[in-house]
Amino acid sequence: MTNMIEILTSDYGVHLAILVSLYLILAQSLNLTVGLGQLFNLAHVASYAVGAYATALLSTEHSASFTVCVAVSISLCAAFATLLGAISLRLTTDYFAIGTLAFSAVVSALLINWKSVTHGVLGIPGIPRPELLGIDFYDNGNFLALIGIFAVITQAILYCLYNSPCGRSLRALAEFERAAASLGKNTRRTRNIAFCVSSAFAGLAGSFFSYYLNYIDPSSFGLGEMVFILTIVIVGSPGSFGGVIGATLFLVLLPEPLRFLDISSTYLGPMRQLLHALILFGVVWWKRDKLFPQRRTV
Repeated sequence: MTNMIEILTSDYGVHLAILVSLYLILAQSLNLTVGLGQLFNLAHVASYAVGAYATALLSTEHSASFTVCVAVSISLCAAFATLLGAISLRLTTDYFAIGTLAFSAVVSALLINWKSVTHGVLGIPGIPRPELLGIDFYDNGNFLALIGIFAVITQAILYCLYNSPCGRSLRALAEFERAAASLGKNTRRTRNIAFCVSSAFAGLAGSFFSYYLNYIDPSSFGLGEMVFILTIVIVGSPGSFGGVIGATLFLVLLPEPLRFLDISSTYLGPMRQLLHALILFGVVWWKRDKLFPQRRTV
């Protein structure tokens, strides 16, 4: 017990808590579209990247404050979602997924090739930690308190949205769109709201990611990251608020015990990926009826 307490209060434990807070924001916001709305959104990691790069560029090249960086990151991602939603939400099922994946690929290509702005594969180093109320956020404990507050606020807002009329409309649209539309539900507006909120919170997570690592490059926002966030939502059961919280804790902390085993780093990375793949395969097979439900017809 003493060793466990020492680990949790150490720099290593604080680092894990920061990662959990970050992925809580990312996964729960994705759950709004993928879980509640059954919109297979593969552009979430692109919004994450837009938020991260907005904060990185503003803080390093313009010395913008924490509030300005966060506000701009959230606003840019909401605008990005509006543009994406105007096109992609006209598509359905598999075509929607392909459309959002295409947008994600475009963003990835811009991060790599727009070197005058993003610095390409070299990335953006020297991102300063936030300056707020005279608190030293280079201390990871203080940074954990800051991101923890935002993670709790995010969960509270999304929980209220899940149980709001807009959330219930989104769930109804996912279950049977024609019936919901016949009851006067504005299908496009409801989905656009969900898409914008989901993307905005991804931008918030990207902002904190930049501040925490002090360096970003395009490799942090690849398809592998999207798959991991999607895995959290699927393992937690799409549409389940508490399930995604539990799955975030489970999947982020799952590989950590492997670090304490006498295993070469050559094998440690592949073992982690294999473990996630096996869990994802098992959950998809176990919950296949819920993940791929039959559409209702009249």
